[in-house]
Amino acid sequence: MLAFIMIGSFGLATLALPILENSFSDSLAFFTLGGLEVLIGLIAMGLMRSPSTNALSFMKFLPYHVLLIHIPASLLLLWISSVRHDGIPAFALDYFFVYWMFLLVYVVINTSMYRVHQRRFEKVHD
Repeated sequence: MLAFIMIGSFGLATLALPILENSFSDSLAFFTLGGLEVLIGLIAMGLMRSPSTNALSFMKFLPYHVLLIHIPASLLLLWISSVRHDGIPAFALDYFFVYWMFLLVYVVINTSMYRVHQRRFEKVHD
């Protein structure tokens, strides 16, 4: 299950790549692959019954991972897109805010699932 959760966090990076593009059709493969990876990670978080300590520690670290890696990377990709296209394309700017909202939802779901699993873990080890 830890591997599936890690695949989900790697999917967030794949979903950031369309910021570099200037249309939806150019980045459909990134949407499909990244969305599938993130969906696998979310399903794995929901299906875990007795998580290992490694899975719990990764789930605890995941919001910081998003804050320290994915948000600065998306800002960098937006800057690269603006340099590449001589200004920020409307698609890139719109997708940038959608991506940040998606990151926020992912972090909220991860944090709530972490709390649920942490309570279960504490009950088992009491």
